[in-house]
Amino acid sequence: MNLQKSFVKVHKDVIDPSTKKPLKTVMWPPTKSAKTVLLLKYLPNNNLHEFKFWMYDLVSGQVVIVCENEEFRIADVRDLMHFEETDIHLLGRSQIQSDPQYEVCAKAYTAGIAQMINLKMWSGSRG
Repeated sequence: MNLQKSFVKVHKDVIDPSTKKPLKTVMWPPTKSAKTVLLLKYLPNNNLHEFKFWMYDLVSGQVVIVCENEEFRIADVRDLMHFEETDIHLLGRSQIQSDPQYEVCAKAYTAGIAQMINLKMWSGSRG
């Protein structure tokens, strides 16, 4: 794993009272990795009417919901609240597929679905 090189910045105008020397700050340059900000589009009711299966993608750490003509990638359990009641109940009835080593991560999404059903927290039921 490559680590980013750090550098020391000396602040000549700021004196450390305990050492009586200029203050030094260790800094790192910004990372070059991409930042992903996912914005979910509006999802109408019964959006998953052509639902095939859903699975936990261990490479991206996201849940993939596969339909006949469309694929949804869910990065966070809270993003499932964008689906409406029929879609939430459909996901609750179907088993999520995952690698046995990542079953705990996948079960977090099914637990989230169960909580959404119990509390009626799907899209359209909130205020």
